[in-house]
Amino acid sequence: MNHQRKSALAEFFHCNYNRLVSYVRGRIDDSAHRSSEDIVQDVILNILDRPDIVAPISDMSAYVFCALRNRIIDFYRKPDNETVSLDLEDENGLSLFDVLPDTKYDPEDSYHRRAQHCLIFELIRELPAAQLEVIVETEFKERTFMELSRLWDVPVGTLLARKHRGIRSIRKKLERMQEVKNE
Repeated sequence: MNHQRKSALAEFFHCNYNRLVSYVRGRIDDSAHRSSEDIVQDVILNILDRPDIVAPISDMSAYVFCALRNRIIDFYRKPDNETVSLDLEDENGLSLFDVLPDTKYDPEDSYHRRAQHCLIFELIRELPAAQLEVIVETEFKERTFMELSRLWDVPVGTLLARKHRGIRSIRKKLERMQEVKNE
Protein backbone atom coordinates (compact mmCIF):
# COMPACT_ATOMS: atom_id res chain seq x y z
CA MET A 1 0.00 0.00 0.00
CA ASN A 2 1.50 3.33 -0.92
CA HIS A 3 1.96 6.20 1.47
CA GLN A 4 -0.86 8.31 0.00
CA ARG A 5 -3.45 5.53 0.44
CA LYS A 6 -2.25 4.82 4.00
CA SER A 7 -2.62 8.46 4.98
CA ALA A 8 -6.12 8.53 3.44
CA LEU A 9 -7.04 5.47 5.51
CA ALA A 10 -5.54 7.01 8.63
CA GLU A 11 -7.54 10.20 8.02
CA PHE A 12 -10.73 8.14 7.60
CA PHE A 13 -10.15 6.35 10.90
CA HIS A 14 -9.23 9.56 12.70
CA CYS A 15 -12.44 11.26 11.59
CA ASN A 16 -14.72 8.26 12.19
CA TYR A 17 -13.17 6.55 15.24
CA ASN A 18 -15.92 7.54 17.70
CA ARG A 19 -18.61 6.51 15.22
CA LEU A 20 -16.96 3.12 14.72
CA VAL A 21 -16.64 2.54 18.48
CA SER A 22 -20.31 3.49 18.96
CA TYR A 23 -21.29 1.03 16.23
CA VAL A 24 -19.42 -1.80 17.94
CA ARG A 25 -20.60 -0.80 21.42
CA GLY A 26 -24.21 -0.96 20.22
CA ARG A 27 -23.75 -4.56 19.15
CA ILE A 28 -21.89 -6.03 22.14
CA ASP A 29 -22.69 -6.17 25.85
CA ASP A 30 -22.56 -2.99 27.92
CA SER A 31 -19.99 -4.61 30.18
CA ALA A 32 -17.60 -4.92 27.24
CA HIS A 33 -16.83 -1.19 26.96
CA ARG A 34 -13.11 -1.79 26.67
CA SER A 35 -13.62 -4.62 24.17
CA SER A 36 -15.43 -2.33 21.72
CA GLU A 37 -12.41 -0.05 21.48
CA ASP A 38 -10.12 -3.09 21.19
CA ILE A 39 -12.18 -4.46 18.31
CA VAL A 40 -12.08 -1.15 16.41
CA GLN A 41 -8.35 -0.76 16.95
CA ASP A 42 -7.68 -4.32 15.86
CA VAL A 43 -9.65 -3.83 12.64
CA ILE A 44 -7.84 -0.53 11.99
CA LEU A 45 -4.44 -2.16 12.43
CA ASN A 46 -5.34 -5.11 10.23
CA ILE A 47 -6.50 -2.82 7.42
CA LEU A 48 -3.50 -0.53 7.68
CA ASP A 49 -1.03 -3.43 7.88
CA ARG A 50 -2.53 -5.60 5.17
CA PRO A 51 -0.40 -6.28 2.13
CA ASP A 52 -0.99 -4.09 -0.91
CA ILE A 53 -3.69 -5.59 -3.06
CA VAL A 54 -4.27 -4.78 -6.71
CA ALA A 55 -7.87 -3.63 -6.39
CA PRO A 56 -8.30 -0.52 -4.24
CA ILE A 57 -11.16 -0.32 -1.74
CA SER A 58 -13.97 1.51 -3.52
CA ASP A 59 -16.18 2.25 -0.49
CA MET A 60 -14.01 2.54 2.60
CA SER A 61 -16.94 3.04 4.98
CA ALA A 62 -18.77 -0.11 3.81
CA TYR A 63 -15.55 -2.12 3.94
CA VAL A 64 -14.74 -1.03 7.49
CA PHE A 65 -18.24 -1.63 8.83
CA CYS A 66 -18.29 -5.09 7.22
CA ALA A 67 -14.92 -5.86 8.84
CA LEU A 68 -16.25 -4.64 12.20
CA ARG A 69 -19.37 -6.79 11.88
CA ASN A 70 -17.21 -9.84 11.16
CA ARG A 71 -14.96 -9.07 14.15
CA ILE A 72 -18.02 -8.72 16.42
CA ILE A 73 -19.18 -12.16 15.29
CA ASP A 74 -15.71 -13.52 16.12
CA PHE A 75 -15.93 -11.78 19.51
CA TYR A 76 -19.09 -13.70 20.38
CA ARG A 77 -17.67 -16.99 19.11
CA LYS A 78 -14.81 -16.90 21.61
CA PRO A 79 -15.48 -19.36 24.46
CA ASP A 80 -13.99 -17.10 27.18
CA ASN A 81 -16.95 -14.73 26.94
CA GLU A 82 -19.27 -17.24 28.57
CA THR A 83 -21.16 -15.96 31.61
CA VAL A 84 -22.51 -17.99 34.49
CA SER A 85 -25.82 -17.21 36.12
CA LEU A 86 -25.72 -16.40 39.82
CA ASP A 87 -28.86 -18.52 40.26
CA LEU A 88 -27.46 -21.69 38.65
CA GLU A 89 -27.09 -24.30 41.39
CA ASP A 90 -24.30 -26.87 41.63
CA GLU A 91 -24.61 -30.49 42.80
CA ASN A 92 -24.76 -29.34 46.46
CA GLY A 93 -27.68 -27.03 45.79
CA LEU A 94 -25.58 -23.88 46.19
CA SER A 95 -25.56 -21.07 43.67
CA LEU A 96 -22.89 -18.43 43.16
CA PHE A 97 -25.27 -15.99 44.81
CA ASP A 98 -25.15 -18.12 47.97
CA VAL A 99 -21.37 -18.54 47.91
CA LEU A 100 -20.11 -15.08 46.92
CA PRO A 101 -20.22 -12.53 49.72
CA ASP A 102 -21.93 -9.21 49.17
CA THR A 103 -19.06 -6.78 49.67
CA LYS A 104 -21.05 -3.64 48.96
CA TYR A 105 -22.36 -3.07 52.45
CA ASP A 106 -21.81 -4.84 55.70
CA PRO A 107 -23.56 -2.96 58.52
CA GLU A 108 -21.53 -4.57 61.30
CA ASP A 109 -18.23 -3.91 59.54
CA SER A 110 -19.32 -0.37 58.79
CA TYR A 111 -20.18 0.19 62.46
CA HIS A 112 -16.82 -1.17 63.65
CA ARG A 113 -14.93 0.88 61.07
CA ARG A 114 -16.76 4.06 62.12
CA ALA A 115 -16.12 3.30 65.80
CA GLN A 116 -12.41 2.69 65.05
CA HIS A 117 -12.19 6.03 63.21
CA CYS A 118 -13.84 7.87 66.09
CA LEU A 119 -11.46 6.24 68.55
CA ILE A 120 -8.41 7.19 66.46
CA PHE A 121 -9.60 10.79 66.16
CA GLU A 122 -10.13 10.93 69.91
CA LEU A 123 -6.61 9.58 70.51
CA ILE A 124 -5.20 12.17 68.09
CA ARG A 125 -6.95 14.94 70.04
CA GLU A 126 -5.31 13.69 73.26
CA LEU A 127 -1.78 14.12 71.84
CA PRO A 128 0.46 16.97 72.97
CA ALA A 129 -0.11 20.12 70.88
CA ALA A 130 3.16 19.86 68.90
CA GLN A 131 2.47 16.26 67.81
CA LEU A 132 -1.20 17.00 67.12
CA GLU A 133 -0.37 19.95 64.85
CA VAL A 134 2.13 17.98 62.77
CA ILE A 135 -0.25 15.04 62.27
CA VAL A 136 -3.20 17.27 61.39
CA GLU A 137 -1.18 19.35 58.93
CA THR A 138 0.51 16.42 57.16
CA GLU A 139 -2.30 13.85 57.17
CA PHE A 140 -5.47 15.93 56.88
CA LYS A 141 -4.34 19.16 55.25
CA GLU A 142 -1.75 17.35 53.08
CA ARG A 143 1.07 19.78 53.75
CA THR A 144 4.66 18.72 53.33
CA PHE A 145 7.27 18.73 56.06
CA MET A 146 9.26 21.29 54.06
CA GLU A 147 6.29 23.67 54.01
CA LEU A 148 5.75 23.28 57.74
CA SER A 149 9.47 23.69 58.42
CA ARG A 150 9.53 27.02 56.60
CA LEU A 151 6.20 28.16 58.08
CA TRP A 152 6.97 27.26 61.69
CA ASP A 153 10.75 27.75 61.53
CA VAL A 154 11.31 24.24 62.90
CA PRO A 155 13.78 21.72 61.44
CA VAL A 156 12.27 18.95 59.29
CA GLY A 157 13.85 16.28 61.51
CA THR A 158 12.06 17.69 64.54
CA LEU A 159 8.73 17.60 62.70
CA LEU A 160 9.35 14.00 61.59
CA ALA A 161 10.19 13.01 65.17
CA ARG A 162 7.03 14.65 66.52
CA LYS A 163 4.85 12.85 64.01
CA HIS A 164 6.58 9.54 64.68
CA ARG A 165 6.13 9.91 68.44
CA GLY A 166 2.47 10.83 68.02
CA ILE A 167 1.68 7.87 65.76
CA ARG A 168 3.63 5.51 68.03
CA SER A 169 1.63 6.77 71.03
CA ILE A 170 -1.67 6.19 69.21
CA ARG A 171 -0.57 2.67 68.17
CA LYS A 172 0.41 1.74 71.72
CA LYS A 173 -2.93 2.92 73.10
CA LEU A 174 -4.82 1.00 70.40
CA GLU A 175 -2.81 -2.16 71.13
CA ARG A 176 -3.51 -1.83 74.86
CA MET A 177 -7.23 -1.41 74.16
CA GLN A 178 -7.18 -4.45 71.89
CA GLU A 179 -5.44 -6.52 74.57
CA VAL A 180 -8.04 -5.49 77.17
CA LYS A 181 -10.81 -6.32 74.71
CA ASN A 182 -9.36 -9.78 74.01
CA GLU A 183 -9.04 -10.67 77.72
